[in-house]
Amino acid sequence: MKLNVKEAAKYAFVLILTGAIFWYLFRQIQLDDFKSALSQFNFWWIGLSIFLSIFSHFLRAWRWKLLLQGSDYSANLSNSYFAVMIGYLANSIFPRLGEVTRCGILNKTDKVPVSISLGTVVTERVIDLFILLIVTAVTFLLQFNLLESYFNNGLLSLKTKLIDNWWILGLLFVLGIFGLYLLFYTSLGKRVKLVGKVRDFVGGLWTGITSLKHVKNQFGFWISTLGIWVLYFFMLYVITFGSPLTENLGILAGLSILVMGSFGMATPIPNGVGAFHTLVAGVLVLYGIDQQEGIIFATIMHTSQFITVLVIGSISLILVNIKHKRQSKIGNSEQNKVEE
Repeated sequence: MKLNVKEAAKYAFVLILTGAIFWYLFRQIQLDDFKSALSQFNFWWIGLSIFLSIFSHFLRAWRWKLLLQGSDYSANLSNSYFAVMIGYLANSIFPRLGEVTRCGILNKTDKVPVSISLGTVVTERVIDLFILLIVTAVTFLLQFNLLESYFNNGLLSLKTKLIDNWWILGLLFVLGIFGLYLLFYTSLGKRVKLVGKVRDFVGGLWTGITSLKHVKNQFGFWISTLGIWVLYFFMLYVITFGSPLTENLGILAGLSILVMGSFGMATPIPNGVGAFHTLVAGVLVLYGIDQQEGIIFATIMHTSQFITVLVIGSISLILVNIKHKRQSKIGNSEQNKVEE
C-alpha cells in the first residue's frame, strides 16, 4: 500500500503530537519509579482485566454480527471477532484506521460490502457515544462537588502552565495551523469519478446505519451492548486492586476512570496514547493519588490492554490469512473440476 504525501504528512503530524504529549507526561518520571510500582503490583488482577477485555471484544463481535444480519448479510462469528481485533490493532498504528480495516477484513472473509459494514460501525459508534454520555452524566451527578473542583482546578492549572510555558502555546498554534492545512488544502484522496459508485456506496452506508431497526434479535443486541460497557468498567476497575496505592478506591472512582479513559481512547491519537494517561492520572488526583503515581498506574493499565490487542490482533491477522488461502485453494480446486 503506497503512502502519498498527504497521508505521510498526517501520519507525521499525529506522531509529533503523540510524542509531544508523551514527553510532557513522562519527562519527570524515572525508570526506577516504574520498576518500584511493578514490583508491588499483583499481576493476577491484570490477568483478570485482560480476560474481561477479551470477553468484551467477543460481545462486540457478536453485536456486530447481529447488526449485519439486520442488513441482510451474514458473517461468521469467529471472522467478526478476528476483524474486530485486527481493527483494534490497526487503530494502534493510526487513529480511525481500525474501522475501515475491520470492514475490509469482513469483506475478505464473508463478502460483506464495505459500505454496509461501515454503516453498521457508524451505528455502533453512535450508540456507544450515547451510553458514554449517560455514564458521564451519572458519574458527574454522583460526584458533583468533587468533579466540579477538579475541573475548576484543572482549568486554573492549565492557564498557569500555559502562561509559564509560552512555548506550548506556540507549538499548539503551529500544530493547529498545520492541521487546518491538512484538513482544508490537501486532496481528500482519490476522487470517485463515477456518480453511480458514489450512489451505491452512500446507499450501502445508509443501509448499514439503519440496520438497527431491522435487527431480529433485539434482546441479544441490547444485552450485548450493556455487557460491553459493564465489562469495560470491570476490566479497568479490577486493576485498581493490584496496586497498594489504588486498592481502596471505590466504585465511583472506577466510574470516573471509565469515563476519562473512554474519552482518552476516543481522541484522534493512536490507541489513545498520552490522552488516556493524562485523563486517568488527572482524575485519580481527586482520590488522593499523586499525579506521577497516577501516570504510572495509567501506563500499566493502558499497556496491559495494548499488549492484549497486539498479541490477539496479530494472531487474528495470521488466522484470517490462513483461512483465506485455504478458501482460495478450495475455490480454485472446485473451479478446475467444473472446467474439466
